[in-house]
Amino acid sequence: MRILFVHEVNYLTKPIYEMHEFPEHLAANGHEVAFWHFPEGYSKQQISELGFKTAIQGRVVNSSRITLFTPQLGGGLIGRLVTAIKAGGLAKAVISNFKPDLIVSFSVPTQGWQLIPPARRAKVPVLFRALDVSHKIRTGIFSKLIYLAEKRVYRRSTWLSANNPAMLQYCVSMGAKSQRASVEWPPIDLQRFETSLAPSGLKASLGIAKDSKVILYMGSFFYFSGLPEVIRAFARSEGQEHLVLIGGGEQDKELRELVSELGIENRVTFTGFISFEHLPGYLKIADIAINPMHRSLVANAAIPNKVIQYLAAGLPVVSTRLDGLEKTFGSGSRLTLVSSAEEVIESAIAWCRTGEGSENSADLDLERFTLSRSIEAFEKRCREVAQSA
Repeated sequence: MRILFVHEVNYLTKPIYEMHEFPEHLAANGHEVAFWHFPEGYSKQQISELGFKTAIQGRVVNSSRITLFTPQLGGGLIGRLVTAIKAGGLAKAVISNFKPDLIVSFSVPTQGWQLIPPARRAKVPVLFRALDVSHKIRTGIFSKLIYLAEKRVYRRSTWLSANNPAMLQYCVSMGAKSQRASVEWPPIDLQRFETSLAPSGLKASLGIAKDSKVILYMGSFFYFSGLPEVIRAFARSEGQEHLVLIGGGEQDKELRELVSELGIENRVTFTGFISFEHLPGYLKIADIAINPMHRSLVANAAIPNKVIQYLAAGLPVVSTRLDGLEKTFGSGSRLTLVSSAEEVIESAIAWCRTGEGSENSADLDLERFTLSRSIEAFEKRCREVAQSA
């Protein structure tokens, strides 16, 4: 089967997640796979060097090879706007060149809704993969237009595949047909997180005392992260716990300044972004992990991969009560769900001091996220949708 994946981010620089795992594992399974991306952050020279069509090595499955399509229209805001305007013609060109049996799209405003008409004319079904609430992720003057693009994509795609039940419910409320929609769980390399060990001396190199309990957060520092509330509440605790923040993003400067202002630099460590290869080892220095995202539409519809990775690494987890997590796991065992970001850090500190909540996690059913099961289920769905054309 020839499968064309489409996304509006840079395939070569985006942190690894299912936009890389699905296509590369499917390529390793013998399918011919191409990826049409948007080269955000790339200079004109970098885009020119890539060319419109090139073969690349997999970032996750190094033995796999996929074809990368790169619009030669720029990687900044202007390039994105021009791509959005010309996306219909670009889609026609990519489809004509690659001749896919199926299109799997993660994209909404940049080329997602525009590719559906040319795909229909070419009789190529489109499976839309829903991971987040696009118009809330990209807030700004274009939010209303992105909202309309979302509705169009959900309604007009051949099939909608959501990564969790809450996301599916949201998409159906936005117009997706429930009889043409399903949940396929995201693929997580659970074994990597289960078996990794902390690098020797890592804790000391991060400035963490040997006997300190470590509370860890990893991920993007988005406006809905809940991290400012976490840091303020952590400063009030006056204990021996150490907070480790892995990642970065739009709140990075604000959070570092807040830590300095509160005078807790010796109790908080910012690591910056850590490569996927080394991430499991960093998790092994933690005693407990947190997910303090605000309870909003965008957070409720999501299933944060970080929480699954925390659990796979054997960590107890405290999170705000998000619909996606609750519908997937429920509360209890090693996953504790609370009402606010402040409660997240307060509960984590209490756990560090008492050890309460460290029960067995067998009821969490992490096996549904294993690479083999997730890839197999998604591959089956792709075949079914391709055969529906």
